[in-house]
Amino acid sequence: MSSDNLIAFQSVETTETFHDALSDLIRNGARQIIAQAVEAELQEFLAEYADRRDERGR
Repeated sequence: MSSDNLIAFQSVETTETFHDALSDLIRNGARQIIAQAVEAELQEFLAEYADRRDERGR
């Protein structure tokens, strides 16, 4: 079988970035959500290991 049905997608490469108020609002909201999620994971990680000490009590 030598034929297939794969289609190559064309890559749209542009140097322009799209800016409008709604896109900026969504982008900033997404950044805030990601930052909050990372902070929550960090706090959970630190809480999990807060009671651990080495031989010198550090």
